[in-house]
Amino acid sequence: MAGIGFTLKKLFQEETFTQRTKAYLYSALVAAGPWIAAVLTVNALVILSEWIINENVQRDLFMGTIVYSFVFSQILTAPWQLIITRYISDKLYLKSYDYIKPSSIGLTKLVGFLNLCVAIFFYYGKDLPVPYKLMSIMLFIMLSMIWIIMVYLSAVKDYGLISKAYILGGAITLGLGLALANYPLPFSEFQAGSNLLFAYLSGITCTLIILAYTFFGNFKYGNNLQFDFLRTLDKYPSLFMVGLFYTMGLWIDDILMWFSFVGVSIYDTYLYAPLYDNAIFLAYLTIIPTMVLFIVSIEIEFYDTYKKYYSLVNGKGTYRQILIANKDMRRSLYRQIAYTFEIQALLSATLILTAPQIFYLLGGPIIVRTIFQIAGIGALFNIFVFVIMLVMLYFEARVHAVLITLCFFLTNLVFTYLFIPYGLEYYGYGFMLSSITTFIFSLVIAIKFLKKIDYVTFGKQPLFNEKRHYFFTWLSDHLNSRMERSSVRRKSVRRWRNEKNHFDAS
Repeated sequence: MAGIGFTLKKLFQEETFTQRTKAYLYSALVAAGPWIAAVLTVNALVILSEWIINENVQRDLFMGTIVYSFVFSQILTAPWQLIITRYISDKLYLKSYDYIKPSSIGLTKLVGFLNLCVAIFFYYGKDLPVPYKLMSIMLFIMLSMIWIIMVYLSAVKDYGLISKAYILGGAITLGLGLALANYPLPFSEFQAGSNLLFAYLSGITCTLIILAYTFFGNFKYGNNLQFDFLRTLDKYPSLFMVGLFYTMGLWIDDILMWFSFVGVSIYDTYLYAPLYDNAIFLAYLTIIPTMVLFIVSIEIEFYDTYKKYYSLVNGKGTYRQILIANKDMRRSLYRQIAYTFEIQALLSATLILTAPQIFYLLGGPIIVRTIFQIAGIGALFNIFVFVIMLVMLYFEARVHAVLITLCFFLTNLVFTYLFIPYGLEYYGYGFMLSSITTFIFSLVIAIKFLKKIDYVTFGKQPLFNEKRHYFFTWLSDHLNSRMERSSVRRKSVRRWRNEKNHFDAS
């Protein structure tokens, strides 16, 4: 969210309805614009697949490919997202802008290679046509690249263009999907499913190209240290674990449900549970207001008190001034969390209570409605687990954030596993109880931590910097030296060719 505070403050300065509306729309664009665009595209694809694909098996195969590509691309890239976010923040703070572009190239190479290996291992030996496998692997890699480049684009702050990239990609997907429904490409097998997958892959590729063009257009220059970011793994390994545990916690209940009796097996390749997955997906849609309100409250009010507190600490403020700033900061944070919780609770309660009427109008299955109502409560508490985790990271309380995310992952794993044998009417209770338990746990941790923030700020500062060498620092140096030697060789070859061409011409 770095960099949006100035724009929001400017919009909120004028107490007019138009400016306020504009500020909230801008916050929604930042918080959930790309996600909403992607969600709408996937839902449109579901409707399109029901119209285009007559065979249920082909439709399930297509949706299984989409679900697996989304889920596992997020699980495999989320830990790197937090690592690279910290790396980018440090480099921007030091004004070392020449490190930004090379790190994006290095991380793209690393994540692309690792995810390619995972995809090849998964699809190897599966009884699917080769063209379908290749498109599935490409989709998985493309989505992984999008999750990575989105982190870098936070430095560009052109959120309007980012959302337009998703919208254009979605439009290409739907337009090409409709065109291929009438004039399909001649795939030998699974023609309808393969054409729809090709349409979606084309839209995702277009989105990635626009995002990459935007980023590299803003960061044109850099050094050769493409793998310097690996040092961050030695300095902040806890960030990697936070990203891994939280993302695994988000999806572990879905994965367990794939192996329950509601799970569907498709060509011995995909397992997924349409009833449960759809209900959880709809439940997550209800938390968009919290994402928007949290951005506004953090950037408009809390950050000012946070900045004042640490400016007094670093600027030799008096003990009394620091204590007053501490109380103001905590009061602001508690007030904003309570206010946001009240708004989200009211909205979630409304949607949960009116779910029977909504699902009746939409023609949704009763069991999906029931799971949605239970999961909606879980989503309410889960988004505040996420909020508290971010607050802990704000204060560099990375170990606390690891404990929170680990608690969420383990409780969701255990509770979901325990409720599966009880049948459909209990599905969703595992996620709900996990979210409530983790919320209480995280709230206790946050309150205790903030009460002793003065001690943490002053008492745990290192007396001297210890120069330590670990594996990822060594790996970074090794890979960067190879890149440097390769660059020198390319320059030498280029210089030799230029001299040779000049000599031949003369």
